[in-house]
Amino acid sequence: MMPFPRLFRSSVATAILLPALLAGCAQHSEPTQFAPLRYDYLGQMNLNVSSLSIVDRTATHPVDGDIGPESPTPPLQAVRQMAQDRLAARGTVDSANTARFVIDRASILHLPGGTLKGNVGVHLDILAPNGRRVASASAQASQSLHPDPSGEVASPANLYAVTRDMMQTLNVEFEYQVHHSLSKWLVDAGGTPVGSAIQSQSLNAQDGTAAPLPAPDATKTDAQALPAAPAPSNAVAADAQPQPAPAATSAQDAEPNPIFPSGDETTPAAKTEKPRTLSPKAGFLTLPGKSATSDQ
Repeated sequence: MMPFPRLFRSSVATAILLPALLAGCAQHSEPTQFAPLRYDYLGQMNLNVSSLSIVDRTATHPVDGDIGPESPTPPLQAVRQMAQDRLAARGTVDSANTARFVIDRASILHLPGGTLKGNVGVHLDILAPNGRRVASASAQASQSLHPDPSGEVASPANLYAVTRDMMQTLNVEFEYQVHHSLSKWLVDAGGTPVGSAIQSQSLNAQDGTAAPLPAPDATKTDAQALPAAPAPSNAVAADAQPQPAPAATSAQDAEPNPIFPSGDETTPAAKTEKPRTLSPKAGFLTLPGKSATSDQ
């Protein structure tokens, strides 16, 4: 009877501990496949140059303790992919300048205390035909990760996470620096300088209306400045004929009428003048019952 209780207790203990062991294994499981880091979904920056070259200076300036190559996508490979996806030479046939993308740093270090530290740095140069640098833009980015010290710190998943997050920061910084420092060298996909249409367009014509013409010269005559206005179609014909000049005032009308000095209702009033009193001539008046004599 004793073996059965012992076997029962062992089965119960196994049933209790097995889920905990499986859960612990599931928590520490890491992905084994990682998507390649590409940046062609971002906007492409076209340069007014005839060619674009990529230069790697990390080979001549290595970093001690670099574990970046152990990442599923090494930082150096990710930076090179960024340049290929985001930069393009779109210069015209007469463009003699060239562009040079330089990778200065691309590394991941395992620092004391279990910290992963990533660091990348790049710069883009515009070169004249004689090789002289005429313009430049640079960008840097860094990323730190503090994984669980109980696990593998420099695991592929942790290295991939450092590279992925670090490249996101580098893309944003690099695009800003290019637009800020190399705006004169940016063109569209057809090679037309970006913003040239805005620079040559009048502010008054932004809404599609033409700019107002300049005012006519004040020294010009009215006939030269503006055409004669046409006569209205509904004008009265009588108005077009010349009116006769008023007749000259006769000598009789010039003198006031003794009966109506100010004129009657049909006669227009004469000009306002001081009325004159007329007396009968001498010899015309006679007394009643006497003959008129001019000598008396």
